[in-house]
Amino acid sequence: MKILHLEDNPQDAGRVRELLTGEWPDSQILAASTQATYLEALRAGGHDFILSAFTLAAFDGLAALKLALEHAPAVPFIFLSGTIGEERAIEAVRGGAADCVHKKHLKRLIPAVQRVLREKREQAQRQAAETALRASEEIYRLLFEQAYDGICIAEADGRLINVNQRACEMLGYSREEFLGKNFADFIMPWEHARMHAGLTRLATDGAGMNEYYFRRKDGSSLVGETSTRVLPGGRVMGIMRDLTGRHAAERRIREQADLLNHAHDAIVVTDLEGRITLWNRGAEKIYGWSTAEAIGQTSAGLFGLETAAAFTDAFRAAATAGDWRGELSLHNRQGRPLIVRLNLTTILDDDGRPKARLGISTDITATKALEEQFLRVQRLESVGLLAAGIAHDLNNMLAPILMGSAMVRQHVKDPADIKLLASMEKSAERGAGLVRQILGFAHGVGGPPQPVQLKHVARDIIAVVEETFPKTITFEYHVPTNLWVINANPTQIHQVLLNLCVNARDAMPRGGTLRLRAENVMLDDRAATALKGAQPGSYLMLEIGDTGTGIPPEVLERIWEPFFTTKAAGSGTGLGLSTVRGIVEKHFGFIDLQTTAGHGTTFRVYLPAIDTSSGSVSTPPMPMEYGGHGELILVVDDEPNIREVITATLTGHGYRVLVAGDGLEAVALFAPRSGEIKLVITDLHMPGLEGGTLAVVLRRLDPAVRLLAMSGMAPGKHPNDPLPEIFQGAFMMKPISVGTLLKTVRQHLPEPAAPAKA
Repeated sequence: MKILHLEDNPQDAGRVRELLTGEWPDSQILAASTQATYLEALRAGGHDFILSAFTLAAFDGLAALKLALEHAPAVPFIFLSGTIGEERAIEAVRGGAADCVHKKHLKRLIPAVQRVLREKREQAQRQAAETALRASEEIYRLLFEQAYDGICIAEADGRLINVNQRACEMLGYSREEFLGKNFADFIMPWEHARMHAGLTRLATDGAGMNEYYFRRKDGSSLVGETSTRVLPGGRVMGIMRDLTGRHAAERRIREQADLLNHAHDAIVVTDLEGRITLWNRGAEKIYGWSTAEAIGQTSAGLFGLETAAAFTDAFRAAATAGDWRGELSLHNRQGRPLIVRLNLTTILDDDGRPKARLGISTDITATKALEEQFLRVQRLESVGLLAAGIAHDLNNMLAPILMGSAMVRQHVKDPADIKLLASMEKSAERGAGLVRQILGFAHGVGGPPQPVQLKHVARDIIAVVEETFPKTITFEYHVPTNLWVINANPTQIHQVLLNLCVNARDAMPRGGTLRLRAENVMLDDRAATALKGAQPGSYLMLEIGDTGTGIPPEVLERIWEPFFTTKAAGSGTGLGLSTVRGIVEKHFGFIDLQTTAGHGTTFRVYLPAIDTSSGSVSTPPMPMEYGGHGELILVVDDEPNIREVITATLTGHGYRVLVAGDGLEAVALFAPRSGEIKLVITDLHMPGLEGGTLAVVLRRLDPAVRLLAMSGMAPGKHPNDPLPEIFQGAFMMKPISVGTLLKTVRQHLPEPAAPAKA
């Protein structure tokens, strides 16, 4: 300890020193005997307590006490005097002295000092505690008022007793408007039941966390996350954090995610290592893997190494250029081949460094198939144009044979020669039929339904099969002559039979048996129920069967899909059976299919029959010769053989004929004899002045002239090749038989005058 002792009696000072050092050997005692030394020691400070005599030579003890209180108010002051009385001692204590000890009782000094020091320590501790409390309260106040979150203190019943400034700012109320109100007064009414349930749990658990919709003073709502805790004494502290902005952001994220999920395209995000971090519903639909299965996977894990290599190349290109666009061929989860158009973009972070990749894929499988089909259609159109040109020339070649053989027949008597002529005519007719069939398919011959006797259509199919199918295929057919008539488009029925026969051929690469059968079928209610799509009634049934590979179950369910084919690339369009089904349904029929893998397939096509009892369907009469009576006919054709055979035929049957090799020559011949020429027969397709233009010129020269067109191509069957209206439908298709030529000419000439009666 460090002790300041004010004493002007050296003996008393020595006795006190001895007493104090005996109790506290390490203590330092500074003796002062004058006011000056005493005041200097006070100003130096650092003393644990002060001892002072009451009566001094230079000044008294009360003055010393006053100086001590002025310069060292926290240092205990003890009077040690032999002259102080009780009244003065009381006055001294009241004046600020810690104690008064009489010199006669010097032994009391030590307990007095100990008590004073103990009180000093206790006072220091109290002051420190008070200082700490004040500091803690200030820190609490600063935390309470400066907190980012709203804080409120409430009684156990929910009555608010304090709120911080942030709570006022969040809800828009002043502190006075909060105090005394219940916590529930600031929560939306529909939240009250949930709030009371939360308070019940709080009483048990001591703490809790909830989200409530709070009501701001302006009537708007605030989403607040509240953390509540029971304080000592039963009060409740609630800390509220404003989640309105976060909820809005989360809602926007959900909306954006919902938009992504509504996109038909596959939207995929991967990190720089290729691991998938986003996989929308479009990706689920296109690729087949769910989001849960795809997240965290790589392209190699989903699509295999071969496809992953293509993705890797695309990623590398995107890393260099920033984006990449191209097409990829791959397979989905079910193994179905896909063609996708992929747009790959590199996503950058705030510092401009790559952090992810965004891929948007569009399934263009069907589009590619349509493009391929369109190209096929274009090629078919080109083939059709080529076929039409070739057919025109072929018909011009066949026309003289057909007509010439008929003329030669009149002069041939030898049976062998007659048989040879018949063979020539039959070959020419078959060639003409084949050309008409090619033109029909090339130009898509359609037209409205008409009564059709199937045996005529079947005859063409039988000829095609026998002449073109491999000899390893045995062809069996049964087409009765008494088949019912159907109301149909002949060319489309021809297409149905041909497609089914071609499919049967392809199903027998090593040969087998192809069956074509037709029969009349009457379905009653019971029989119609057993066939899918059937209605009771009369049907013409066409059966095409084979002994080929059959149709596997996994393929059977897809055979009617457009563009679906099991044939190798370039060997099939996938449109054959879908076309067959479409044509049959258009004709109000249905198809029954029976197949066994490895044992062949049988298609049965049912087409409604029509009632022919009224005689509306009749067999056209056989051609007959129609002779002329000297009428003058102008024949115009750039083919000399055609001109010669038509001229010979007409002159041989009583007509007079003028012949022109082109349009200009025809005009020169017609102009001076327009009144005499009864009919002009012209080819449509000639160099220079073609047939339609020639007809216009001749009609201007003579509005009453009769016109008849002919051609090796069927006009009106193609949009780019119509029959000119000026002919009013008068047309002959080459090659022309003698009977057709004579009959048509007679129909377009005026009736001959009746001979005069004798």
